[in-house]
This record gives sequence, C-alpha cells and structure tokens, in this order.
Amino acid sequence: MRLKLLFFVYFLNVISFGYGANILFLSPLASPSHHNWNRNLYLAMAKNGHNVTALSPDTDQDITENLHYIKLDGVYEGIYNASDETVDLIDFAKSSEWEAFEFFWHWGKVNNHLAAKSQGFQTLLNYPDTFKFDLIVMDYTMSGFLIGFLHKFRYPPVVAVTPFSVPHYFTTTFGGHRQPSYIPHHGSRFSDRMTFYERVINYIYYLVDDYHYQFSFIPDQNELLHEMFKYKNLPHITELQKHLGLALVNVHPAVEQYHPLPSNMIPVGGLQIQDPKPLNPEIKSFIEAGKQGTVLFSLGTNVKSEMLDDDMKKMFISVFAELPQYNFLWKYESDLKISLPKNVMIQAWLKQNDILAHKNLKAFISHCGLMSTQEATWRGVPVVGMPFFADQRRNIIGLVNRGTGIELDVFTLKRDEFKAALLEILENPKYYENAQRRAHVFQDQKEKPLERAVFWLEWAMRHKNDFHIIQSPVQIIGDFIGNGYDVMLFGLAIVTVFTLMIFKCYQKFCNKKSQQKEKLN
Repeated sequence: MRLKLLFFVYFLNVISFGYGANILFLSPLASPSHHNWNRNLYLAMAKNGHNVTALSPDTDQDITENLHYIKLDGVYEGIYNASDETVDLIDFAKSSEWEAFEFFWHWGKVNNHLAAKSQGFQTLLNYPDTFKFDLIVMDYTMSGFLIGFLHKFRYPPVVAVTPFSVPHYFTTTFGGHRQPSYIPHHGSRFSDRMTFYERVINYIYYLVDDYHYQFSFIPDQNELLHEMFKYKNLPHITELQKHLGLALVNVHPAVEQYHPLPSNMIPVGGLQIQDPKPLNPEIKSFIEAGKQGTVLFSLGTNVKSEMLDDDMKKMFISVFAELPQYNFLWKYESDLKISLPKNVMIQAWLKQNDILAHKNLKAFISHCGLMSTQEATWRGVPVVGMPFFADQRRNIIGLVNRGTGIELDVFTLKRDEFKAALLEILENPKYYENAQRRAHVFQDQKEKPLERAVFWLEWAMRHKNDFHIIQSPVQIIGDFIGNGYDVMLFGLAIVTVFTLMIFKCYQKFCNKKSQQKEKLN
C-alpha cells in the first residue's frame, strides 16, 4: 500500500512540471455548505490545468480530471452520530448568544480532533516531506492544526479562504481594522446601525469570542498540532499563521456592505453562483405549474427539515394547502409521513442555484445561511427567513433592513404569523422590487467572483516571494498600534493627568481660601 502511495506521489510530481502546479486544499470542516463553496475552487483550478489534492470530509461522486480527494473519514459520523462528541445543531440554535460562542469553538475542536484521527489525515501525513506542493489553500474558518502541513511541505505559498464572510480572527491575522461600532458580530442580531447599548454589547461579544478563540481554541489546536506533526523545530501555531499572506473572503457590498478590507483580503462573494443549468423536467413542470408562482423552502445543508418537530411540519403543510395559487417546493431529506396537498412537492436534494434562477420562483423560505442569502440576492428573490445559529441571524437582519426579507423565529412560530409573512412577501411588490435592485448591483461586476478567486490563487504562485508587497502594515505593527489604541490611551492619560492637576489646584485653592477665612474669624 505504501509503495502504491509513493508511486502516486512520484507520478504527481512528474506530471506537474509539464502540465500545471500541484495544489493542496485543506478543508477539514464537516459542513456540506463549506464543501459546496470550496469545491468551486477545486474544480476551477483543476480546469485550469493544475493538479489539485483536496483533504476534506466531503468528496464528489463524479470523477474530475486533475482533482484527487483524500477523505477525512469518520468526521461527520463522529460529530453528528457519536454519543460522546455529538454536536446537536438544534441545541446550538436554541442557545443564547453567550452560549453560542463556546458552542461554536467546541464544534471546531471536536471536528479537528476527529480529522486528526482519520485515515485520510494519516495518508497525507505519510507523503514524503520532499513532495512539492506549489500552493496550499486552507479553508481557515476553523482549520487550526492543519496548518502544520505548511511546515511539513517546506513552506510553499499559502492562501486562506473562507465561505464564512470575514471571521473576526481574520482581521487580526491579516492586519485589518476591527470596527464593532458598525460591524455586527456574526453571532449577534444587530444591524450595521446599532444603538449605543447595542454597540456596547457588540464590543463585549467580540471580546468574549476573542477569549474563546485565543485561550481555548488556539491552545487546543497548538497542542494537537505538536501531537500530530512530530517535528523538533515545529513553531507555535501562531507563528505558522504569520505565513498566511493572502485571504479570499466571501463578501460583497450587495449583501454585506460594512467590511473594510485590507489589500491582502480579496472579496470573492458569491463565487459559488453559476449560470443556471436545465432543471429536472418534473421539477421544472412543478415550478411552472404554480398559477401565481412557486416558493422554494430549504433550511440548508446543516440543519435539516426532518429535524423539526411534527407539529411544525404539519403547520407548514396546512398553510401551504391554504394557498393553492402558489406551489411549494420543499427540500426534505427523508420520507415525510404526512399527506401532502397537490401544491406541495418534497425532494431530498434540490439544485438551489438553478431553481432560484427560474422566472416563476417568487419567494424563498430559508435559514439564511450566507450562501443561500447571496444566491437569493443574486437572483433577486425575496426571503422569508428562519435563522437558526451563527451568522444566519445577522444575515436575515440585513435582508429585513434592505426591504428584501421578513424574519420569523422558528422556535416560537405560530400558524397565522407564518401565513401572514408568506402573503406579505408574495403580494407586496416592494420586496420583489428591492430584491431586483440588489440583484442588479450584485451582478454588475467586471468579472465573475470565481474568476477573480482563480486569478488571485494563481497570482499567489507567481509572486510567492512578494506577499509582503500587498501586506497590511497592521500585520507588522500589530492590532494595538495599528488600530490607534496606543494613541487613544496616551490621549486618555494626558486628559487624566490634566484633570488631576486641575483637581489638585482647585483643592489647594479651596484649602487656602478656607484657611484665610479661619484667620479672619
């Protein structure tokens, strides 16, 4: 087996010189939505003639030339099925913002420890240290210890990518400027226009999340790094992070207009959105059969509709039955043991990108994950949002403020409230008109986001020794100085000293005046 592996590695090395670069993608997070985003990068780079190796819990059934998966086996099973390490996403959704911070990083730690135990990780670890990768690309959302492969493969250029907007720790890593006054934390329910009280709470959210990241996640991942990569001169994980010279982040102003990005953070928001492909004839006929239109209902790839309680499922179906002028296409992952009206179709998997592009699609009932929010915005489809956790709450707030969506609380939702929200979205033209304006702004770009991403990945290989040219100065001088906190503290110190001097002078003056009065008396 080892002989076959060495031959395969040798073969990749040989063909790389005549055909393209060897690229390693590290994508450890067990999340189908992250895979759906990342795989666009795998496929695009493979299409450009590069040899792509992807370390991931997800794979594709279709064989793609130049794309080779190394599966992180057992990660999904360990997170969602094992009794001692299970991550319950419904519990996550019901948790408070404060509990969610700890839950989020616990999820990351469990995921990465399971990845470290997988045969797929050992397969890549057994590659010869002399194997030449021309580029390492990391989904750095919660990848942690896997940055050890940078040391193993002798420091090729490394690019961080994330489908998760701009995580707050990216700001520190890449020298950005954190602005809690108008950038709501991804776990908050705030918009970019916060009250004073909300800004105070938002600052605290950032500090609490920083605490969990710096003092829980990073120490855990550094320990795992040194346990799995047994090199005597292996640096601390934070030293390895300094080699991250470029980031591709999933943002665009049409969806999130509040991210001030440094020059080494490239916006590629919506790169997963492709030109629509022909629909399955049965689904196409159903969509077109809706007299006044069709509504798509999908809760994404992490939380599944089957996780909802039976009473809620029955409530949804009864409301759909009362709106026979519309058809409802519901992504439901198993057999729904409830009688369905004629205007409801369930499917275990739906090609969301293609369905949202259909002209008879009038609304989208969504969990408001970032990629679903982007796709609805790109297609100009208004949204009834039922967020569960993480950035979903922030995303629906953005849609509501832009006049393209309505928010519902899935855990307190009543039948009449759900029906009223549907009718408001479907029959009030302002939502469609606002959504169309956003779509035009989002689509009006000089190149497709995926093309921009490919350009910068190839740029990283062409300029592997020149990352410092686009580096943010904040990466060098640090957050404290880069954000002006030292100057603010200095100013505060001067004001404090000046105030104390005035107070002392006033006190002395009052004492002197008091003594003079005593003498007169």
